[in-house]
Amino acid sequence: GSATSMAVGYVKVNWDVSGELALGIFSAMDAGSLFLMHFTDNIWACYAGYLAFKACYMLLITIATFQIAVNLSMERYALMFGFNNFVALVIQTILTVVVVDSKGLGLDISTQFLIYGSYFTFIAGIFLIRSIYAIISIKCR
Repeated sequence: GSATSMAVGYVKVNWDVSGELALGIFSAMDAGSLFLMHFTDNIWACYAGYLAFKACYMLLITIATFQIAVNLSMERYALMFGFNNFVALVIQTILTVVVVDSKGLGLDISTQFLIYGSYFTFIAGIFLIRSIYAIISIKCR
């Protein structure tokens, strides 16, 4: 994950045009990794899926953070990223209570992979639709 995050700094890409496309692609790869872990019983395939998920997720977070930071002034960094971390922690807690906890759904591990894979598929769809719209609107100008 750290190697992929470091590589973002060296890649010469116009992130204004391809940032959301990259977010969509890496969200889809995360979803694929989670679905792999759901549909296989092979422990080595699960480990490979986990490694792929972590690498793509770290890259996804790096790109998303960069996309947010580009539009902020230096004075707003701490407030924005502190607020983002707080909201992420609240959402993670709610998801954990709903999906994992016995007071919620209390799902087994394999079903959790299916739920989280579906979540990443939904997120990938949003990013891909938005990026296709942006690319088409740029090409039509």
